Amino acid sequence: MSTQRNVFGLRFSALIEILLGLVLLVVIDQVFAHGNMFWDVNPHPFWVIVILIAAQYGANEALMAAFACSVVYVMGGWPDRAEDVDVFTHYYEILLNPILWAAFGLAAGVFTERHLRKVVRLDTDLTESREREDTITKSYNFVKTRKEDLETQIAGRLTSSVQAYKAAKAIETLNPKDVLSGVEELVAAILNPRKFSVFTLSDNKLSATILHGWNQSDHYAQEFDSYSPLYQAVIGQQKTICAANQDQEVQLDRQGMLAGPITDAESGQMIGMLKVEMMDFVNMNLNTIETFKALCDWVGTSLKNAQNYQAVKQDSVINPEHNLMTYNFFKRQSDYLGSLAKRVGFDLSMVVVRLNNANKLNESDRLIVARQLSTSVKNALRSIDLAFEYQTTGEEYSILLPATSKQGANIVRDKIAKDLDKQLRQHGDSNFSYIVQAIHEAA
Repeated sequence: MSTQRNVFGLRFSALIEILLGLVLLVVIDQVFAHGNMFWDVNPHPFWVIVILIAAQYGANEALMAAFACSVVYVMGGWPDRAEDVDVFTHYYEILLNPILWAAFGLAAGVFTERHLRKVVRLDTDLTESREREDTITKSYNFVKTRKEDLETQIAGRLTSSVQAYKAAKAIETLNPKDVLSGVEELVAAILNPRKFSVFTLSDNKLSATILHGWNQSDHYAQEFDSYSPLYQAVIGQQKTICAANQDQEVQLDRQGMLAGPITDAESGQMIGMLKVEMMDFVNMNLNTIETFKALCDWVGTSLKNAQNYQAVKQDSVINPEHNLMTYNFFKRQSDYLGSLAKRVGFDLSMVVVRLNNANKLNESDRLIVARQLSTSVKNALRSIDLAFEYQTTGEEYSILLPATSKQGANIVRDKIAKDLDKQLRQHGDSNFSYIVQAIHEAA
């Protein structure tokens, strides 16, 4: 779009140049020449104005320059007609320059306009080419960015899927503590919330067990009693509530974005509550809410199975993890053998094996120690000797030795110590201490 000013279709800059050119040539004529508008000069200086205007602007401005030059030219006093020159020839000689200026200006201006149109067309084509180039570049960059974003999303989803699988495997354990640890990883991998928490139900009160992503500036409650609107909605009514719902937002009471009951799907027993305090807005959709509900059921089932297993294990005779008799059965068996020893009259001794550095060993290493103790008892002792858990923490174990004196128990202690030291060398520095006790000595 042109920004040049026009006067009657003529460019203003051309008129100014014509005027300045004429003023300059007239001043030169009046000061340095004869003051007759260069009648006796050939070629006439006004040709410079006509040629420059025609070459720069085109036909219309060239004709205007020829007209202006002609007006100034004829105003400069006409020369007298010689006696041997007829009138026609006299006027022809006077008007020859204005006619040539007009003819040349028109012809040269037409060629100039043709050239200018070509220049404009080329300039337009160049501009359009640059715009197409910019459009193609922007489109390429957009496609490249989208490609990289999609690759990142796919990689992120693949990573999340792998993490979710690992977390799902983690909650398949039968230890409630390990299940809770796996729950934290599972919720983080599947829902990807910034902050969430797991509450367990006890004595009509919800108490926080897992706080993920919380910091000191957060003021979320860590306990909810039965009078709390959140407790009544989640536990009392067994509802999954979402902050996107205006009525449910009141029940959440600025405590989060999502909250749902953790229940045992088979029995319907309430176990606790899963609550999401903060997550990205783009992740908050119907699919997320349905996934959240399924996750609550999944977590509830896993926790209930672990609790049931632990309850059954406590009442069982043998702990299946390491084939040692349980601590509960030790109490009954030691009382029974002690009474029987007193009644029948035989010696009853006990060897207590303590793992002194249990706090420095991980769960798997402690399990290996317990299994090896069970194996050592079977290999080195009699079939009537019994090995038990002496504590449920995996730090102490006991061996009941019926019909064995304290002196014989010392021999048993040495055999157990030697076998354990031999078998556990490759599993780190296991530090044991042994205590020999005589529960009953025959008279």
